[in-house]
Amino acid sequence: MTFIWETGVRELLRGGLVVYPTETFYALGCLATLHAAVERIVAVKGRPGDKPLPLIIADWSMAGRYVRLEGTALDLARRFWPGPLSIVADVDPAVSPLARDGEGRSAVRMSPHPIAARLCLEAGGPLVSSSANISGRPPVCRPADVDPELLRASGAVVVDSAPWPAGGLPSTLVAVEDRIVRVLRVGAVPARDIAACGFEVRE
Repeated sequence: MTFIWETGVRELLRGGLVVYPTETFYALGCLATLHAAVERIVAVKGRPGDKPLPLIIADWSMAGRYVRLEGTALDLARRFWPGPLSIVADVDPAVSPLARDGEGRSAVRMSPHPIAARLCLEAGGPLVSSSANISGRPPVCRPADVDPELLRASGAVVVDSAPWPAGGLPSTLVAVEDRIVRVLRVGAVPARDIAACGFEVRE
């Protein structure tokens, strides 16, 4: 069953799971500050508990509240956000431990997708943004293609609102170490584009 975005907001606020479009693929998400909901995502995806779930944020106000960016990481975010660049950064302890590594960091991006950003903004906090598939299966770009097994297991509502995800590559994942941008996953933002903006990049 599919819903428009307003239903998705209500589901997020009550601690439910939502399948929603992003700029890359459909995502399975919840409010990242609701630990029980995050636990359900880990369980239904069959994802290792020691592999933190990625996050999206809506805007710079939310970045200031939940994400600790400084120096090169902040410069990188200012250049490429909103966009499909996920930056490993310290996040607020209100975020579930399942969406943080042992050092309190998450992979965070500011989504340019209007539905993803609006869901995040109106729910009032970061959203988990894990691809809407059982771990090991392919991501999808249309609501009709979401794995029925995932929907049965999660009880998630599906936000059926265009624009559809573009597909292709996932978000590029980077971490900043000593002013060097290390590419941890090749994705939609090429390393050469990061380097062209004056950053030192290592792949």
